[in-house]
Amino acid sequence: MKKTVLIVLIVFLSCKSKDNPFLVKYKNQAFHDIKVDSVKTFGFGLALPPRDSLELLKNNKIENVYRKYGLFRKNLGCTVGNEELDNAITEYYKITAVYLEGRNGKGWKEKMKKEINNILLNGE
Repeated sequence: MKKTVLIVLIVFLSCKSKDNPFLVKYKNQAFHDIKVDSVKTFGFGLALPPRDSLELLKNNKIENVYRKYGLFRKNLGCTVGNEELDNAITEYYKITAVYLEGRNGKGWKEKMKKEINNILLNGE
């Protein structure tokens, strides 16, 4: 009986779980995006078109701020309760965070948010 339990325990501990396909894809994507200086920031939900030319202009200015910091927005659509995708995106952000801080300097997120808020509030 002890031998059986020991064998089962050894087999169980030696089994390695495979990374989920999303995780592998997003890890590879992170390294590729760093290489080409095109890191993604992901959004979710239905992307609505701008209501008027003023909103289109603001959206274009915001896109330029993202590009300035080496980011490109990508909408993944409606994804409700997809834990594997959430884990993969979290891993993507962990990998790219170090690169972005080296590229943009410390406190870059706050600077970017301030620039975006300025556009949203003042249109500048």
